[in-house]
Amino acid sequence: MAGPVSARSILDNGLDGLLLLAGLGLAWVVVSASLVVGDANPSPRAVLERIREDPLDIAALRDLGLKRERTGESAEAEALLSFVGRRTWRDAPAQAWLLRWRLSQGWLKEALETADSILRQDSLGTTRPALFGMMTAAAGLVEARPALEARLAAAPSWRTDFLQGLDAHGDTAGAVQVLAALAAGETPPKPEEYTLLVTRLVTGGDYKRAYEAWSVISKKARMAELGDFSGPSDRTPFTWSGAEGVGATSETLPSPEGSTLRIDYDGFSTPRLPARLLVSPAGRWRLTLRETGDAEMKLRLYWRIRCAESGQVLARSDAATGLIADPTGWRTREMAFEIPANGCGGQWVELIATPGERHNPVTARYESMKISALP
Repeated sequence: MAGPVSARSILDNGLDGLLLLAGLGLAWVVVSASLVVGDANPSPRAVLERIREDPLDIAALRDLGLKRERTGESAEAEALLSFVGRRTWRDAPAQAWLLRWRLSQGWLKEALETADSILRQDSLGTTRPALFGMMTAAAGLVEARPALEARLAAAPSWRTDFLQGLDAHGDTAGAVQVLAALAAGETPPKPEEYTLLVTRLVTGGDYKRAYEAWSVISKKARMAELGDFSGPSDRTPFTWSGAEGVGATSETLPSPEGSTLRIDYDGFSTPRLPARLLVSPAGRWRLTLRETGDAEMKLRLYWRIRCAESGQVLARSDAATGLIADPTGWRTREMAFEIPANGCGGQWVELIATPGERHNPVTARYESMKISALP
């Protein structure tokens, strides 16, 4: 058995209350099992007779264990029901009792193993609120977290649903630690398992912490150059979004520079065009990129850098200035800007459409976007 979680931690994190919640959430397994067994409260003589006939009768051993518990013989009850639990994870009443017992002893590793067994057989999800609540509390406990991480590393079928709930409602520091541990293992988190956490931090204005968490958790963070428009977004603000809405499409194309972003815009609608969030420190910066396209693109499309928190526009690409043309038809654009010390922890780099009075299709391509500090 793993060492127990300290009583202080259990009290501080309300796990004693979760015991009651778990018991209420597990009522379904006792009821369903009694329908299968046929007798929810067999007599001691009947139980012993069944065991004499078959010493490995799992249901009889479970019933004997439950009766030992009701008569105050907890040690014998634990021994019998643990044996049943080892023999099969499908005996719902035994698993429900073991979960309650192991939680009461502070044995989180063993309790999580039992919770996993119950979740796997609960196809209706009846027990998820209680069991996910228990595991969310465990994510906030330093001493309980390794056991939770080990259980999640096995990639059980319920993992994504649990992590999404943890992302949205759990302790953010604990959630980051759990996801970082999974990222370092053989079953790293999928985007749908961490996007809600990153978005939650960004929405709360904690841009630096959101970026740090994403950098540790996401595989894309290791390859996400600013000017790399290739590959699908992981739906966090730190990878490029695609064009959304009526009137525009976006795609990435291979190029000698790595990847090229192509935009086809009808010149009339108001779609959302590609954007990405940066977390650069205060100071003077320069953004450079290469662009080419129809003559109308300079009137209908422009790049903007603005503070995510305040909405302050730091720079905007001008149709006539900041361009250096080359013989290939590509132009290099430069945009200098300054990030203020306050109210600008995150910065959006976004392509903006300027609608005209009628449809006038425009095609534009962009590549080699870079940002560098200025003295």
